[in-house]
Amino acid sequence: MTTLDDQLFEAMSSKPPDQIRNICLIAHVDHGKTSYADSLVSSNAIISARMAGKLRYLDSREDEQTRGITMKSSGISLLCEPLLINLIDSPGHVDFSGEVTSALLLSDVALLLVDIVEGICSQTEALLRQAITNGQTIILVINKLDRLRIEFKMNAQEAYTFIQRLLEAVNSCVSQIITGLILEDDSWGNIEEVEEEMHFDPAKGNVIFSSAVHAYAFSMDDFAEIYAPKLNLNKSELAKSLFGDFFLHGGKITPDAVSKGKKTLFEQLVLEPLWMLHDCGLVNEDLGKLTELAGKLGLKIKSRRVNEAFDEMMRVWLPLPKATFRAIARAPSARTAFQRHHRIEHLVGKRESHPLKETILSCSPDKMTLLFVAKFIRVDEKKLAIVRMLSGKIKQGDELYILGKKQRNLDENAESSLPKTTIKCVFGLRGREANRLTGATAGVICAIEADSLILNCTLCSEPCSEGLNLGRELGEPLVRVSVSTKELERLSELKEALKNLVVLDPSLRVLELETGELAMVTAGEVHLQKCLKDLEDLGFEDLEVSSPIVPFLETLVPDSSLTQQQIQDQITECRTKGDALVIRLRIVPLPIEIVNLLEKNTETLRNQRKNQHDDESWIEFKSKLQTTCTENLPKMKGSWWYKKSKEEINELIERIWSFGPDRARSTILFNGMSSYQRKPIWTKSGEGEFRLFDQAIVAGFELFASAGPLCNEVMRGVGVIVEEWTVADENDSTIGGQLMSAMKATCTAAAGKLALRLVAAMYKCTVTTSSQALGKCHAVLAQRKAKVLSEDINEATGLFEVVTLLPVVESFSFCEQLRKSTSGLASAQLHFSHWQIIDEDPYWTPSTLEEIEEFGMKGDSPNHARGYMDAVRRRKGLPTQDLIVISAEKQRNLKKNK
Repeated sequence: MTTLDDQLFEAMSSKPPDQIRNICLIAHVDHGKTSYADSLVSSNAIISARMAGKLRYLDSREDEQTRGITMKSSGISLLCEPLLINLIDSPGHVDFSGEVTSALLLSDVALLLVDIVEGICSQTEALLRQAITNGQTIILVINKLDRLRIEFKMNAQEAYTFIQRLLEAVNSCVSQIITGLILEDDSWGNIEEVEEEMHFDPAKGNVIFSSAVHAYAFSMDDFAEIYAPKLNLNKSELAKSLFGDFFLHGGKITPDAVSKGKKTLFEQLVLEPLWMLHDCGLVNEDLGKLTELAGKLGLKIKSRRVNEAFDEMMRVWLPLPKATFRAIARAPSARTAFQRHHRIEHLVGKRESHPLKETILSCSPDKMTLLFVAKFIRVDEKKLAIVRMLSGKIKQGDELYILGKKQRNLDENAESSLPKTTIKCVFGLRGREANRLTGATAGVICAIEADSLILNCTLCSEPCSEGLNLGRELGEPLVRVSVSTKELERLSELKEALKNLVVLDPSLRVLELETGELAMVTAGEVHLQKCLKDLEDLGFEDLEVSSPIVPFLETLVPDSSLTQQQIQDQITECRTKGDALVIRLRIVPLPIEIVNLLEKNTETLRNQRKNQHDDESWIEFKSKLQTTCTENLPKMKGSWWYKKSKEEINELIERIWSFGPDRARSTILFNGMSSYQRKPIWTKSGEGEFRLFDQAIVAGFELFASAGPLCNEVMRGVGVIVEEWTVADENDSTIGGQLMSAMKATCTAAAGKLALRLVAAMYKCTVTTSSQALGKCHAVLAQRKAKVLSEDINEATGLFEVVTLLPVVESFSFCEQLRKSTSGLASAQLHFSHWQIIDEDPYWTPSTLEEIEEFGMKGDSPNHARGYMDAVRRRKGLPTQDLIVISAEKQRNLKKNK
């Protein structure tokens, strides 16, 4: 007899792509993804139906089970004839957004779970935006429906109104996202058409109502199946009318229920029966009444405990897998998913001539083999790559070419010039396990064991000039710690373990500092704890870990108190002995619009530094830079740019000398010397020559941009205009090093003449609390230097939601302190928001009589910017103005015997 596992293994290698669905679960933390996944897994008898919603089968890590949150994406393949469903459960915590990106990259359809009470949360909106940008089909799952009756005692009418408001909020969020995307990119098409396609409406079948913990779910089709024969109505017509302003009158569906004071179909046929069952099973706990109702529905209950009997009845009457699989069946298959132009653009860009585009669109098992690597996992000491099969088939022993993102010219020796890898084994995903397969076909998600693979690489059975463009935008990790082992002989083992950890975790960065220290840079506090737990599992239980370090940036701000003549005179000159070397330059601030443009085009600037940039994208970037500069620079009051003409600005842009290094990508070096016609940066070939020691000037500028004058942190939003540069003896071999040092020193001195500020990384923090703990929450937030943006009350829960901006440097142990101060009545969600200038002068001291009268001679009010700056300087071993001896006259150094 063929088992379900045998059928599944056979399906992985033979199912046609039309019958394959690739699904991922996405949601804010604690909105029920893993519990929902349990019910889907139980449909294949992998776990008991009774344990669905409680076992958390796809949470395989010990710390995931302990914390009750998902930390890494887990996949599993399920059969629901005739469909093969590849399901991926992703984390909801913002620290693990890299795992969510991998899940969305692999899948075609996203199941977006929303807690019916909490509604749209910060991470919900971010995930919704990411799924829409990727061009994925989204199915909305309104979860925890039972809370409306059990916790908030809503009747059917109140619950229906509440659900309507939630749907309006979700659709409003979708509309805002789509409008923003269309304003940025016209190729999205007409706003109304896109909104209509993405609009969530139960009548369209793209909305599911569920309670994952009780393992039931339904769409309008489920209740239409139940009532259509009894009411002698057309099933499809009833399904379209169930959630709307309709009521039954004379056996017919009639509109305008609300205006006529009638119960809507949803209240009468859906909510009232559900509420009756909830009252019997969960409120009154009346097993006899529940058994009687089950009999009327033609169901038999075996359980003798009322809670278990309720769960058993609901999962038989309204099985969660049935409603979910019906909605999934309507979604695009693996063959049709990439026919949406935004979905295919995510892999091949906007070029029509990409050599792999037709292969992806066909998704045929009979064409050449094509797949990509989305992430790595470790199972039974083996490093496996999770891949998405786009075309063809694979099996053990197949040899595949490894393709990069860049175009390359293929010659007759292409087969020998392209790197190859051999498939050692193919695996099917099974949550915490991986099962060997004979092979895999086009459209499936599986795992492979092979050598020489890297993240986001493309594998192909035939030589090809270009791979897929799978570059993913991950948030830059901010929290850094140094790690070392007490046993020095194990240092090489620690390095190897960290290398493996980076491969398995795309959000982690590992650095080997000049001092020889090893540093981990993580996305946040929870991510850091997870990485340390991973190292502990690898045998490093005695690690020495430093206190967390958060980077700052340094910038300049315009000073509106200066006259334009004073600003013009802010030029800095450096002369060495005998005028052997002369540098004259000025430093200017750059507005946030230019900073954002430079940071958005990081990849373009990086390619330009390697001289590998695409001419078309480089010209497009130049055009955007010119437009942004001419629009914003002349408006900067208190800066050298103020009222500069369009021609002057364009001339300086044409004469850009260099952009900043990777670490300080939002800085620019301008050539302000009309006498020096150097080779332009905008073309690979052009008129002009480099002067001797040209790159020494660039190197000096990069040294300054990488270590600012306040506390040696990276500079941001700064321009350097070189107005004179002369060298007396160009044959002097030491002049290059002198020029580099002089350039850095001159830039540092010039920056000291302007208003310097620190820039801090900020979290957007949403605190949820009850009214009795609200005051304590504000006390903790004030202690952590948070700025309150809004404070609203959630009408459904009666809880206050306080939205604040919290400096990342102040966030460590914040959630723990908040829980302790409020006795567990408050919780917080943090996600990275932006970099913000700290609007305090780190060097400010009272100078006018009014300031001295208000703040005292020493400026007794706390200067947060000064505190942050001094803390960084102390950590780096730089001098501060701290007093070594305080109140010397109060000290007694001699013993007096009386």
